[in-house]
Amino acid sequence: MKKTRLVLVLVLFVLLFSFVPIEVTAQNSAQVCGPDGDISTMLAQITQTSVEKWLRDFSGENSVLINGVPRTIKTRYSHQLFVNNPNAMAYDYLHQELLKLGYVEDVTLTDHSYNYPKSNVLTEEILIQPDDELSYLETEQSISSQLSMPQAISPDDKAVWKNKIVTIPGHGPNADKFVLMTAHLDSTSNAANTLAPGAEDNGSGVSALMEAAYWLRFYKFDYTIKLIFFTGEEQRLEGSAAYVANHPEEMGKILGVVNLDMFGYDNDQDMCIELHVGEMASSNIVGTCFTDVNNNYNLGLSHDYITTGAIWASDHASFWNAGVGAIEILENMDAHPASNPAYGCGGRKDENPHYHRITDTIDKMYMPATFATVKAGVGTVASLANPMGKCFGGDPVLKATTQEESVLLTWQALAGAETYNVYRGTATCQGAMTQIAQVTTNSFEDTNIQFDRNYFYKIEAVDNETVCRSQLSNCAIAKVPTPQEPVEMFDLFLPLVIAGQ
Repeated sequence: MKKTRLVLVLVLFVLLFSFVPIEVTAQNSAQVCGPDGDISTMLAQITQTSVEKWLRDFSGENSVLINGVPRTIKTRYSHQLFVNNPNAMAYDYLHQELLKLGYVEDVTLTDHSYNYPKSNVLTEEILIQPDDELSYLETEQSISSQLSMPQAISPDDKAVWKNKIVTIPGHGPNADKFVLMTAHLDSTSNAANTLAPGAEDNGSGVSALMEAAYWLRFYKFDYTIKLIFFTGEEQRLEGSAAYVANHPEEMGKILGVVNLDMFGYDNDQDMCIELHVGEMASSNIVGTCFTDVNNNYNLGLSHDYITTGAIWASDHASFWNAGVGAIEILENMDAHPASNPAYGCGGRKDENPHYHRITDTIDKMYMPATFATVKAGVGTVASLANPMGKCFGGDPVLKATTQEESVLLTWQALAGAETYNVYRGTATCQGAMTQIAQVTTNSFEDTNIQFDRNYFYKIEAVDNETVCRSQLSNCAIAKVPTPQEPVEMFDLFLPLVIAGQ
């Protein structure tokens, strides 16, 4: 999230540039997204432990392996993400972990590169201050005007930054249309070049997208889903503005955008968040779907549903400027009149005092609220994309048979599966497993074994073209005993003793 210092020149730009027309609307009274059994199952399987892991990984609480080397992500400041800073390798880690989930480089896992003017750094230092106390109206004017400012960048005055895009292809008649789930990867602080953990802002949104990347690949959807990790958000929404500008043909095909930025701080533990929906009817569809999901699956959130006066200070604003329906999911940062039935936070303000500081760490967050909001975000995107069932009719059932010097794995073939990934572990069924093979048949013989050792196997079915896959099979355990030494047979000759000789 941004709170930028308003300077006189930016006020002039507000007067010069206009925004996309909007239609004032209240929340839909009718349900937009109904309950769905598959989404219910999906949300029930998301765990708070997994959400916490992503938060800790990306905010420097955990040491992580990046290309086999232990690293700690101390800052995600965009100026440090792309200059080989060993303490700012969040983008590399993100890419690595998405590859592990089966997304294919340059196919379903792509980069969107854009230019950031180096000369903007000084302006950024002047405009962006962690202690800024501007009103939302001033913030909206400042950021919106900057989004409209054309920039001519000389080759010597640009840095190349990137947004990471995960694409989950649609399977229905609307496969050429999109539902977007977005969050900014970058962070900032009062010491941004060296330490900007950004656990809530915006490790929370990153964790939501990582959970979506994991769980959505098990299902088919009518619409194509894009998960976009923006950078440059802390630099006046540079990443999302560049994405919108570079994809004009896509804007008219987007059903809606769910932007998650800075949620999970909940000091009063009232489970109340802000939904910044704005005044376009298309945004209202997305916002109402979010509240439907919260109600349908009993996620326990309450909210301020904000239309008039919604903030523009995050990446959803780039889509609003293009006339695309979008919502921003935010902590309860401001107080809204309790007398208005659209506002469910009781007129309370519960703003994170660690915002844009080196103290924005996971221990300041209230994990039940974080966890519920992650599930609501994932559920909203899945609902908008129109679920069409699991990727396959079922998940594979695995059988392991020990042979003299190998383990034979067999399973029933699944219709639509192109390949099967075979995983093996050596600790427990719940322990870490390594992929040891990818096969096109429904059997695999593991000959790379040690005798008298337990091996734990699982497989998954994959449709390679669409990243659609089954969930992991049951765990099959096998141990090949050491072969017994054969009994050697030999003839025994005894001398013949004749009596009397």
